[in-house]
Amino acid sequence: RDSTCCCYRVLTCPAVQKRTFTKWINSHLAKHKPPLEVNDLFEDIKDGVKLLALLEVLSGQRLPCEQGRQLKRIHWVSNIGTALKFLEGRKSVYRGSPIKLVNIHATDIADGRPSIVLGLIWTIILYFQIEELTSNLPALQALSNSNSSVESIPSSETGSPPMKRKVVNKFQGNAKKALLRWVQCTAAKHHGIEVKDFGPSWRDGVAFQTVVHAIRPDLVDMEVVRRRSNRENLEDAFALAENELGIPRLLDPEDVDVDKPDEKSIMTYVAQFLKHYPNPHHSETDGQQDEREERKMLRELKVFLDQLERDVLRAQGAEGNLTDKYQAFKSFRVQYEMKKKQTDPLLQPVHKEGKLSVDQALVKQAWDRVSARLLDWHIHLDKSLPGPLGVIGAWLHRAEMALREDIPIQHAHEETANVLHRKLEQHKEVLKNLESHRQPFQQIHRDRSVNGVPVPPEQLQDMAERFNFVSTSSHAHLIKMEFWEMKYRLMAFLMLAESKLKSWIIKYGRRDSVELLLQSYLTFIEGHRFFEQYEIIFTSLKHAAEVYVKSDSSIDEAEGVSKFLSDTTAQWKNLALEVRSVRSMLEEVIANWEKYSSTVAALQAWLEDAEQMLNQSENAKRDFFRNLSHWIQQHMDMNDAGNFLIETCDDTVSRDLKQQLLLLNGRWRELFVKVKHYARADEVDKLRQDYQDGINTLKMFMDATNEKMTAPVQVSFLNVRAFAQDVEEIKHKVPAMEAACKAASRTAQLLTKDTPQEEVSQMMAVMASIKEQLSKVERCLPLLRESQSLLPPLEEMEKNITGFYQALEKASHITSTPDSEGPVDFKQKCQELVTFTHSCKKCLTVIERNHQTIQKIMNSSKTLQHMDMSLLQKRVADLQTSSQNMIKESTEWRKHVEANSCLMKRFDESRVELEKVLKMAQNCLTERGNPEELLKKHTEFFGQLDQRVLNTFLKACDELTDILPEQEQQSLQETVRRLHKHWKDIQTNSPFHLLHLKVEVEKSKLMLSLQECQAEVTRENRHLASMGSERLIKEHRAFFREKGPQSICEKRLQLMEELCQKLPEGDPAHQTLETARKDFAEVREEIENTHQKLMQHPEKWKDYNARYAELSCWLISKESQLRLLRNRANDPRKYGQVKATIMVKLQEGNLGWLKARMAVLIEICADSDAQRQGSALSKLSTDFKGLLASLIEAEKMVLAVGDCVQFREEVQTTLDDLVQGQKEAQAEVTKILDCSTAREAQQLLLVHQQLLKRLKLKRKDVQQLITRGQQLQAEEGLGETLQQDLQSLENTLSKMEQNMDSQEQSLEVTLAAWQEFDRQQEAVHEFVNKACSSMDRDLNFSSPESLAVELDQARVTEALHMNTLLKRATEIQLGPKNKTLLSQQARSLSEQVDKVEAGLKKE
Repeated sequence: RDSTCCCYRVLTCPAVQKRTFTKWINSHLAKHKPPLEVNDLFEDIKDGVKLLALLEVLSGQRLPCEQGRQLKRIHWVSNIGTALKFLEGRKSVYRGSPIKLVNIHATDIADGRPSIVLGLIWTIILYFQIEELTSNLPALQALSNSNSSVESIPSSETGSPPMKRKVVNKFQGNAKKALLRWVQCTAAKHHGIEVKDFGPSWRDGVAFQTVVHAIRPDLVDMEVVRRRSNRENLEDAFALAENELGIPRLLDPEDVDVDKPDEKSIMTYVAQFLKHYPNPHHSETDGQQDEREERKMLRELKVFLDQLERDVLRAQGAEGNLTDKYQAFKSFRVQYEMKKKQTDPLLQPVHKEGKLSVDQALVKQAWDRVSARLLDWHIHLDKSLPGPLGVIGAWLHRAEMALREDIPIQHAHEETANVLHRKLEQHKEVLKNLESHRQPFQQIHRDRSVNGVPVPPEQLQDMAERFNFVSTSSHAHLIKMEFWEMKYRLMAFLMLAESKLKSWIIKYGRRDSVELLLQSYLTFIEGHRFFEQYEIIFTSLKHAAEVYVKSDSSIDEAEGVSKFLSDTTAQWKNLALEVRSVRSMLEEVIANWEKYSSTVAALQAWLEDAEQMLNQSENAKRDFFRNLSHWIQQHMDMNDAGNFLIETCDDTVSRDLKQQLLLLNGRWRELFVKVKHYARADEVDKLRQDYQDGINTLKMFMDATNEKMTAPVQVSFLNVRAFAQDVEEIKHKVPAMEAACKAASRTAQLLTKDTPQEEVSQMMAVMASIKEQLSKVERCLPLLRESQSLLPPLEEMEKNITGFYQALEKASHITSTPDSEGPVDFKQKCQELVTFTHSCKKCLTVIERNHQTIQKIMNSSKTLQHMDMSLLQKRVADLQTSSQNMIKESTEWRKHVEANSCLMKRFDESRVELEKVLKMAQNCLTERGNPEELLKKHTEFFGQLDQRVLNTFLKACDELTDILPEQEQQSLQETVRRLHKHWKDIQTNSPFHLLHLKVEVEKSKLMLSLQECQAEVTRENRHLASMGSERLIKEHRAFFREKGPQSICEKRLQLMEELCQKLPEGDPAHQTLETARKDFAEVREEIENTHQKLMQHPEKWKDYNARYAELSCWLISKESQLRLLRNRANDPRKYGQVKATIMVKLQEGNLGWLKARMAVLIEICADSDAQRQGSALSKLSTDFKGLLASLIEAEKMVLAVGDCVQFREEVQTTLDDLVQGQKEAQAEVTKILDCSTAREAQQLLLVHQQLLKRLKLKRKDVQQLITRGQQLQAEEGLGETLQQDLQSLENTLSKMEQNMDSQEQSLEVTLAAWQEFDRQQEAVHEFVNKACSSMDRDLNFSSPESLAVELDQARVTEALHMNTLLKRATEIQLGPKNKTLLSQQARSLSEQVDKVEAGLKKE
């Protein structure tokens, strides 16, 4: 699809192509018999019928096609598959190989996918019209075929970054260029018009006019054409072509007069002109002339390449340093690349099969030889670099080869994926060394040398660029390879699925073969986990694609990957749908086989029985053929299944099925004509049953309707509503009953043919009676309207009756409630009573009004006579009586209540006020919370307590007692006594309550202070180990000072004692006081224990004791060392120990620190510890002063030894330098002997000589050092020790000078011999090359005798050179590797000389 859909990005192109391709198809389908036409290209081509018709017209061949009115998708896919298989079997006119349909599948065409349909039609146009017509032009065959299908510039062998290659479709490129060249040669160039493409060059219409002019010059005036507009030119050209030349009008002016006309549409139209173009003779002449010029250019190019190869070989073997050789290599590479770009078009295939001509093949071989020679030279130059740089150069070539290596695309996608996987592993193996080479190369690039040996800067810079290219491209390359591998894995999977699908979508056979096919399908799909396998592969591909797109910033590449994924997803969607539908199709085929087999067997058996039954009695035949309708259905099922199988099975099976169906249908038709009247027996019975059921239903309805409409009804809302609902239900059933009556009438009419006349008359009478009753029901339906008119007043009347009784009940409750139950809101009751009374009156008024309305309706109605009003009238009379009684009771109750309401109100208010005060006081006594806040709150409350509240209550009670009955006065007095007693209790308990609160306040403050003390003690104990006792003692004393928390606790405790003395002995506050005392005593004891613990803690003496012990040990050590000092003072080897011994002044600081520390510790420790430690410190100070005096004397003796020790160190350093220099010189000698060329060895010899000069310069420094040692021997009296060092220094220097002189002479002799060997080898090379070239040329000599003399002289001379070379190769003393190499070169050269000598003798 990449070759067919590249132009569909422009939104207008598909629409233009669709119109053009549709017109082109119709121009060919008009030749078909019968003629066909395509209206909608994407829809009409789905079934494949018109596609096959088009191919038949174009090819002249007959193609198999599935046709019919009921084609299913399986037949569509089969037709399209036939067309695609036919196309793949055709061969390309240009290439000679079969046509490849890339990503064009039958399912996509059957789905009508626009891009795929257009791509398929374009392929057909390209191969059946454009290629065939252009290939028939002899003069253009060579030109059109001289263009390669792949336009690319191969990357050079130097490892420079490879250029991206632009791939062009082979067929499209060949045909397109041939057609364009035809236009340019035959039409456009004669009028000075430049046609560069099939797009914008045709927009103005002039190009179309020139093509018409080339065929019929009399039709076009080019002067007029140049003056007209684009649309006018286009319209005129299309009209002329259609009317004068008979070329179908595929394009419209608006299709071409756009910024980017569709090139495929224009190519399709222009190719039609080839049929009418005459074959001019001068075109053939031009083609032959071009061919001769091309052959001449190829021969010249061959000569150039041969000369270039010889020059490269000569330059490669020439002498010179590495820099000069690399410059020469670069100049040859530039020549190679420039010539390659200029002459690439000459190497494009000229044959249809894609083969090269003889001249092209020779030139291509020459190109390959030069390319290989340059690559080998480049690799050799990189490997010749010194040290690790040569290794890096060799690796760099391998990495570049991996990066630019083309992966061969195999015929099978699975093979391509496997090749990609292997190559990916190989490339990973090569590129994994990138990081290990990076750091050494960067260091060499910065230094511009390897171990001091300079590197050609230009070569090093090129390597840096190549290394950078490999570094930046390797990761993206591996990602791309992984993406390609997964891409071909998915393509292989889809290819396998399509091949399987083709094997399943076939013409089927018998049932057993279809079952085997279904089993094969299930084995493949379920056994191989087909869909799960796709998900795994696609997920891996999608991940690889995301990584690949991120690594490649190319927008085109990202679009290509995205398009591939979307196309693959769409292809899989269709493919999966087709694969899933295969199972249902196979199961449907099997089901139809089963259905067909069962129906055929049953129908055959029934037909045999039926044919025999024809000779029996009428009743027997009537009974037998009663179920004829069932066999009619069986006959239809058999034909449906048979027709389906005929369409889906192969020709053999279809033919057998058609024959069998033909026989059975013939027997069926003969039998059915004779017995078809028996088919109505069951029908008549069914009609009788239907008629009877309808009559019964109608009678039941009529009976129920009469009963409901004539029964008496008591007038009430519920009864009337139920009656109205019944009537409405009857009304709704009437249409259904009428329909049932009509159905029964029709059934009776149908039965008249098969029923006696008497029975028919009885049925007609019944139907007439039912119709009369139905008409009466319809006339009574106005009863529904009048009964519904009663519902609103009845409903309102029921609501008001309910409201009346509710208000009446509430009013009766108020008037019946005794007024002595306690003080209540009498005014509110009176108001409620008035409200209820008014509500009753209002409801009664509404009830009477609705009663009158209902009476009027009943009196005026003639249809409601069966309704009884007596119950409703009785209810209204009861309501009026109840209303009068309620009014009387309310008046009496109001008079009694008004007399007592004032006193009751006053008593209730005073009682509520007193209870409120007592409740607040009681709450204060029992309230719990923060003692300090409660004390403030309660003191204020009890201070404001007023006696007048109690007095007011007692007075209201006395007044109320006078009006209450005697039996109610007792409960009132009990309430008074209870409240009075409560008041006195509050007055008594409130002072003690306030004292309790004060004690609690002091206790809480005391506990807070105790908690602070406890927290401090806990902190000191916890931090004793980390902070030290010294700091904690200071903090302890600061916290527990005179006015600290401990002192505050004592004051709080004293205040609590004073408060408790005011309380009774048994009061709980005394227990609180004792608890506080106990807690305080515990805390105070813990404070004292903690302080004592801190004072006695030994940790404060830790540093002091350590310093003291250190100083004591040091004194003891120094005293023992001083005793040995006299014996070691004159020994330089003991100088360090003696010097360290006299460094005493550093310890004076320790003694001062101990004294200062003692003064601090005395203040924070026990007296006994302070006295004991002070006496020990005094003794230590006395011993230290005595040691200082002894060491001062020893210090003077040690200074003299220091100079000797320093001299010995200098001597040892000088010896080490000499030995190291000698090792480096020896390593250089080995490296020189192992060099690959004599010139490189000569450069390294210069470096070696510089090193020897530096070593010889050190002799002067050594002589000065020896002189200084002799002076020290005389001054310090250390002669024996220094004499040995001086002797070793002189011997080492003498031995090194002798070795260096002998090595230098030997190297010069060896390198001179090596250079002489190279010169002689070059001379022999020149002789061999000269002899070879002479043999290739034509012999040119004056006489055979002179030629023989010349050849003998040359042979003798070169034989002497050759013998000298063989001898020198064995004598030159190089490294093992170089010595073997020289021998091999000498032997190889000797063989070449022998070969040349033999050739000369032959000549």
